Amino acid sequence: MSKDKEIVEQIKKKLDEKMQLSAIDINVDCRNGHVILYGVADVLAEKMFAEEIVKSIDGVRSVENDITISMDSSNITDSHIKNEIENKLHKSEKQEGLSNIGVDVKGGTAVLMGSVEDDLDKKKAIELASSARGVAKIVDDIEVKEE
Repeated sequence: MSKDKEIVEQIKKKLDEKMQLSAIDINVDCRNGHVILYGVADVLAEKMFAEEIVKSIDGVRSVENDITISMDSSNITDSHIKNEIENKLHKSEKQEGLSNIGVDVKGGTAVLMGSVEDDLDKKKAIELASSARGVAKIVDDIEVKEE
């Protein structure tokens, strides 16, 4: 078996293992250690997670992530996306430290703005927003307050 085929097999196995059904619509191609991911994911968080998994595989030299985010789940509008992100940021058990973050959504791109105490809160806000249905991209305009 060629090295590229081995890499593809390892990636597929790891995606199935870590993402279960979410990995079903993700395809993998590899040429000389350069991996291309394509297909469909339900949310941006899945697309980012798939890329993270691929980067952890030995022999992978680069990753081109061409996975598209499914927008067909019940015609999600920007205002639906905004409401879902706001709910995740302000009503989840993880929301402590995220009360000063606002969101604006245009064409599936969520712009997060405001301020947080530290990088951990910033990361948390981005993760929560990326798990909202319909988010294709996140623009991070969150300011981290200095001690």
